[in-house]
Amino acid sequence: MTTDGKPRPAGLLAAGRSSGDAADRLALRDLAASYAAAADAGDGELFASLFTDEGVLRVSYADQAEPNRPVVGPAALAGIPRALRARFTETFHFVGNHRCQVDGDTAVGETYCEAHHLHLDEGGTPVDLRMAIRYADAYARGTDGVWRFARRAVNVLWQRVEPVTGSQSHR
Repeated sequence: MTTDGKPRPAGLLAAGRSSGDAADRLALRDLAASYAAAADAGDGELFASLFTDEGVLRVSYADQAEPNRPVVGPAALAGIPRALRARFTETFHFVGNHRCQVDGDTAVGETYCEAHHLHLDEGGTPVDLRMAIRYADAYARGTDGVWRFARRAVNVLWQRVEPVTGSQSHR
């Protein structure tokens, strides 16, 4: 439960500090940043490699009762950056707060993100679909010692569309 009595979305940490070895926490922070970079670069191979072989990605929007269908496995996950490239001229995911709690070879965490998705609206005007996102993650360290996402829930808290100037869409 949150402090206002509402149920906490699945996978989100309760209030508190990160815990675990600093090197593990840094590796998990890098994992979150690599996810954003792979999405923005349209790099499906890198994107899929950030998940375990059974990795699951699920997107939900605050104004929808049910989350979208989960994306499972490397082949499906590799399609996510390509789908973003097909829909948006450019994306920019700015990763902010990251907290995690490490327990051996597993961990849970949450990451804040402000995501920008540039595209042309129906009238041809360049606009930015801007999202406030809180990721809720379950991580697993592989036998190779590398941390990956076992599950990532993309919780879109709110969004807005606004015109932009000076973007690639203006060329």
